Amino acid sequence: MLNLNSCIYLDNSATSRFKPRKVIRAVEKEIKRSANAGRGSHKESVRALMKIEECRDTVRNITFDGNVVFTKSCTEALNLAIFGLYKGGEIITSVYEHNSVLRPIERLKSRGALVSYLHSPTNVIEPNMIARKINKNTALVVLQEMSNVTGNIQPIEDIGSLLENYGIPFIVDCAQSLGHLKTNYSKVSALCAPAHKGLHGVQGTGFLTFKKGLDILPLICGGTGTDSATLTQPKVAPEGYEAGTLNTPGIAGLKEGIDFTYKHFNVIEKRINHLSIMLLEGLKSIKGIKLYSNAPNGVIAFNIGNMSSTDVADVLDQNYGICVRAGVHCAPLLHRKMGTLVQGAVRASMGYNNVESDIENLLDAVIDIAKNH
Repeated sequence: MLNLNSCIYLDNSATSRFKPRKVIRAVEKEIKRSANAGRGSHKESVRALMKIEECRDTVRNITFDGNVVFTKSCTEALNLAIFGLYKGGEIITSVYEHNSVLRPIERLKSRGALVSYLHSPTNVIEPNMIARKINKNTALVVLQEMSNVTGNIQPIEDIGSLLENYGIPFIVDCAQSLGHLKTNYSKVSALCAPAHKGLHGVQGTGFLTFKKGLDILPLICGGTGTDSATLTQPKVAPEGYEAGTLNTPGIAGLKEGIDFTYKHFNVIEKRINHLSIMLLEGLKSIKGIKLYSNAPNGVIAFNIGNMSSTDVADVLDQNYGICVRAGVHCAPLLHRKMGTLVQGAVRASMGYNNVESDIENLLDAVIDIAKNH
């Protein structure tokens, strides 16, 4: 059996392998203390609540000055934003989206919503493409900032400026970008992200930041710790959107993860950029490789001839001890556009945990597999 510690982990787009010591210690501390934040007036409950409020301020510092609502994942945050903001009309999105965007929109489509799916030869949605689609019924625009398949980046700042002029809400999926890009999100209406990817936090934690005054319908109803005498769910942020017990250990870890990530931002991104270029150039030199990425953003998708991507990933795992992701990556419309809906693609994603020898070993393994295919 493969020793987990010896695995060359190149699946950081799914969840980052590296976790700072301060993240682990913060999570462990809150697990041991186990107070329910905001559900009592005793000092331990208040202490846990203050820990959560510290993290809200930290999230605002890297997003924008809005309401911060904690969720269990970026997926839940996107569902809250999409279902909570949509009040009827047309939705503009793209074929590059993750199912966390596509499936909520598809549900709204089944209920009568009109949807426009944008795409371009460059895989970049320019503001003028959106401008041409806007009409009096346009109600919402939802886009990811960085593709979880190819690493392509959308011009969020320019699109946000355009939509602000029209007064159209703009939801951005930052699952892959937050912690990797320094974007000005001041023109974004709602931003969704997880803790466990580029921010080096732990799984089970995510958040939604949305503009103050934005009318969002809560997704989950239940106990909020405030307004307990009423039977209707309050829409007061953040309590009305956080029904149930919050993941205090995960939120405490998120704060430490953000602090670490932005303190070492340039070092982390320099490493990821260097390793990405190394892998891109190496793959280009191997005969029979189909490459679907061109940006050194730490997310690189490829195939070996017509070999099934899942077969390639299995061989890499079992024979070489290399962990990558294969398949459709929860992005079926993008794979349909790339012509890889059946074959899927192999995705290698770099993180702060990786070093040059990881890329060298992956390239050597790909050469071996390509020769024998």
